[in-house]
Amino acid sequence: MTQLADLTAPGNRLRRGKNLALLTGSSAMDNAEANVTSVLFPLMREALGLSNSALGTIVAVGKGVGMVAGVPWMFLATRYPRKTVLAICAGFWGVWSIAAGTANSFGQFVVLYGIAAAGFAGAGPIALAILGDIYDDHHRGRATGALYGGVALVTGISGPVFGLLSGSANGWRYGFYLSGAITLVLGMLILRCLDDPAAHARHDAEVPTLAQIEDRARSLRGSLRELFAIRTFRYILVQRVFSGQNVIMSFAATFMVAERGLGTATAAAIALPFALGYMAGTFGGGRLNDLWHRARPRTGRVAMLQVSQLAFAAVAFLATQIVWQQTAIYVALFTVLGFLQGQVPVTNRPLIMAVVPPHLRGLAFAVSVSTVEALAYAGYALLVGRLGDAIGLQGALLLVTVLLTTVNGICSAALYRPYARDSAVIAARWPGPGPLAPVRPASTGAE
Repeated sequence: MTQLADLTAPGNRLRRGKNLALLTGSSAMDNAEANVTSVLFPLMREALGLSNSALGTIVAVGKGVGMVAGVPWMFLATRYPRKTVLAICAGFWGVWSIAAGTANSFGQFVVLYGIAAAGFAGAGPIALAILGDIYDDHHRGRATGALYGGVALVTGISGPVFGLLSGSANGWRYGFYLSGAITLVLGMLILRCLDDPAAHARHDAEVPTLAQIEDRARSLRGSLRELFAIRTFRYILVQRVFSGQNVIMSFAATFMVAERGLGTATAAAIALPFALGYMAGTFGGGRLNDLWHRARPRTGRVAMLQVSQLAFAAVAFLATQIVWQQTAIYVALFTVLGFLQGQVPVTNRPLIMAVVPPHLRGLAFAVSVSTVEALAYAGYALLVGRLGDAIGLQGALLLVTVLLTTVNGICSAALYRPYARDSAVIAARWPGPGPLAPVRPASTGAE
């Protein structure tokens, strides 16, 4: 446990900052890949003769593949060094992004894009598991805010940069080449520079026997049973299934081009204010989350989640349902949308960390982020794409982003009582960042 103690020591901020930067970069790669698609889709649509529903298909394939791939990557990270697995899925897997840029048909592109997404899906859960080991409960909101704020900064900068490529008919191809090259560099940095608190743990690299495989399958089933026995975690999964917030930025550039008549480069510039707002929301929201949690440990995080969702729905209505003559108004509205969207991960991720035992956190994030959230994202992306062709993107975003988010925000009140109970159980049994080896409790807030 010496290495863990070193990383969590207050005097080692520089080292933790380096690790946080690398974890942020690894988490940003999936977003950067999606950013190329959302920003440069108008070019791809013209080059390959596509409709709005094709963008929904691309987003859905990426998230759907990630839903299946996230858990296997997480289990590879329990058998082999986590930073090695992270370097592969968040870094060296970028060769498939480069390959996607060479596609000559929509079908070929979808296959290569799906393979790339299958790798990037493993980065988020592994990065969050390492983050949860480094920071204690009272600082996880701030740390998560810094991570997602950094992701937003990368996304915001890359959007206008990719938008500059719209001057060329092959600009969307160059976007994938550039994105893939950056991930390869990141993979080398992770492998060389990341400090993993679990690096001291034994990883047996021998080929497992049939009996060992059966034991691990039983262990997985047992871990899933233990995880789903946590009532708060089940409620969080349901809450994420009915969240339609994320799709707005996948369709924002296309929406501004198709519904508001902006050029591709101008529409792509919307990504920057959204990202800056998101970054402010994660950094500021993470700190507010920690303060609110200290003041009201039983209800603060759930209340913050509710307020951010309901406010997001209100601003999304203004941004997508009213035609504004000045582009500056859209810039302001998307900045506020980004700020409110930034509240979600800095609340949701610490909520999960607070109710899930340390030895199950990696699996919890693989299930919640890479599986459930990816499934919801994929489903809503397909729905918005289909509805966009039928009734227009404005109507589609009204149904999915505005109305569904409003209902979700109201129903999130169901989290208050189970969260107060389950978080108290975990805080009593794992008061710090937590042991890395499993410590099996008799109960984890199960019903």
